[in-house]
Amino acid sequence: MSDKTTLVVTGTPIPSEMAAVQEYLQGVMPLLLGAGGTLVKRLKVTEVINGNHSGMVMVMDFDSPETIARIFMSDAYAALMPVRDKGFAEMNILMTSGM
Repeated sequence: MSDKTTLVVTGTPIPSEMAAVQEYLQGVMPLLLGAGGTLVKRLKVTEVINGNHSGMVMVMDFDSPETIARIFMSDAYAALMPVRDKGFAEMNILMTSGM
């Protein structure tokens, strides 16, 4: 079992707001990587078997849950929230750990 904490983000982009989506991604990735996050995978959802279609998924590993919490409670992330809300119909930001 890994002692890493995994961040899983699912997002449903608004097709008419792709400029906002790109702006959000360009702003958030440096925050995540700068905090020591390791990108595991970025994925496009191609089919939903059960549940709601999210469009995109990102998985990153971090050293601790506290590191992830600090990012999302930071002023830098707060500044990105309006563009996130403009570009995405829904975004789920999930902190996970091994079972």
